[in-house]
Amino acid sequence: MQRRHLLRLAAAGVACTPFLSLAPLASLAHAAAPSASVVPRRIVVMDFGLTEVLLTLGVTPLATSVPDWYRRTNVAPPLPEGVIDIGLLYQPNFELLEQLRPDLLALTPAHAPMRAQLERIAPTITLALSAPGVEPWQQIAQETRRLARVLDRAPQAEAAIADADAKLAAARARLAGANAGPLFVVEFVDDRHLLAYGAGSLFGDVMMRLGLRNAWSGASNARGYAVTDFTRLAEASDAANACLVYIDPLPDAARDTFADGVLWHSLPFVRAGRVASMPKVSQGGALYSGARFAQQLANVVLSQEARHA
Repeated sequence: MQRRHLLRLAAAGVACTPFLSLAPLASLAHAAAPSASVVPRRIVVMDFGLTEVLLTLGVTPLATSVPDWYRRTNVAPPLPEGVIDIGLLYQPNFELLEQLRPDLLALTPAHAPMRAQLERIAPTITLALSAPGVEPWQQIAQETRRLARVLDRAPQAEAAIADADAKLAAARARLAGANAGPLFVVEFVDDRHLLAYGAGSLFGDVMMRLGLRNAWSGASNARGYAVTDFTRLAEASDAANACLVYIDPLPDAARDTFADGVLWHSLPFVRAGRVASMPKVSQGGALYSGARFAQQLANVVLSQEARHA
């Protein structure tokens, strides 16, 4: 029952773990920032991607939603110890929030149903790291600058954006002479289901910026990925020539599939030995995660090219 519930959440555009982010609502993506003249210092963040943005600006939040889960899913940049846990992303401890007396609550559009209640506790800012029709890299950079203006950290925002752009450009330069074929980038949910990242996802956008071809051309949700049975990958037009890259960690059930699953071993890229893994990176992250993904994917592509040369 729990697995089916998580799959339904992922298909709808909410991440596949109970605590992972955020279905965008474009109508709230540009909600007004707090108007206080004093720069906020005691900041509470209710989203993992926004926590990443805050850390890249050189600001440690007073509190976040499930900080230990951020450390497992986003991995980097590291969240310092001592950050207070305010509860689940969409079920915060309101009593604790009132006791903390924050200067600012950083929300996503998915927090709209509770925003009025939160505004009685502290000023809020709503930021959307994805928006319909906007390339994720561009949208995240825009929202990074918005948050930086509120926190009086515009130079830090420009430095973080420039650093991410430089790392992406370096990864693209490394791939310039590579003969890379189409790529599936996926994340396994269980023994049969995975998230396939399409063009509208952060990962898909980075692949395009690296000059790589995304083998997944099927329908995607609002976050740019599809929840699908792995056998559906074989239906893609580029499946015969594709390489599959999966993001660690692999669920235990999927390890059994990799070991002796008949359907798995029937897939063309599996038969050809074109399957590789990469270290954990968050699909719900921001530019820091996008740059890490670019570097790691370049490593995988070049390693696979050398292996099959």
